[in-house]
Amino acid sequence: MTPLKLLLTGAILLATASATSMANAQTPVAGPDPNTPVYVVGYIDVSQASKAQAMTLLKQFRTACAKEDGNQRCEAVQRMEQQNEFAVLEIWKDQKSYQAHSTGPGAQFRDRLKPMLTSPYDERVHTPFAVVPPQPAPAGRIIYAITHIDVIPPLLAEAGPLLRPMAEASRKDAGNGRFEVLQQLAPRTNHFTFVEIWANKRQLENHQALQRTIQFREKLQPLLGALYDERLYKVLD
Repeated sequence: MTPLKLLLTGAILLATASATSMANAQTPVAGPDPNTPVYVVGYIDVSQASKAQAMTLLKQFRTACAKEDGNQRCEAVQRMEQQNEFAVLEIWKDQKSYQAHSTGPGAQFRDRLKPMLTSPYDERVHTPFAVVPPQPAPAGRIIYAITHIDVIPPLLAEAGPLLRPMAEASRKDAGNGRFEVLQQLAPRTNHFTFVEIWANKRQLENHQALQRTIQFREKLQPLLGALYDERLYKVLD
């Protein structure tokens, strides 16, 4: 092929790629179904000096949030080791009720909390990936395990066949009171959150030691782009 033909061919390919890119950029990305429940996990780190004040505020928020229209869950938990770290777990029946909360009482809560924070309020908004209908937390000194899972985007399709069976089997394990798999909204659809409840730490450890759980971690590890980030919490009381 002559240099002129090579130049013309390259120009045509470049123009085609540019046109395709522009078309893709102009194609609207489908948003979440407005009627799908919205699962929210918020991570909160406060200064040690502000811990007691933050706990009072979180308890007030938990009570008020649970009474809002469309709320199906509002829980506040405290990390077992770093006790100045907290998490908030919410479910809203649809996008409308979540937005009403987020721009109203939720925004007011974050404003009141802001002077106490040592890092920004980290709110992760999800759709349900592998869940059962919401149930209240069991009574007693239960343990929450909240795990952030970051899958490498090109390997996202391989994660689902691992995550769903793990949730279904784990719900049958002794001491389990909840095992949910949540998927973050676009553009972070490669991020997942496990929300687990166990009757006590021993039963969580028994679950972690099961051969099934070990095999799950071995199969999941090559798909991960970051550490398997599991954190343990207790009920805030």
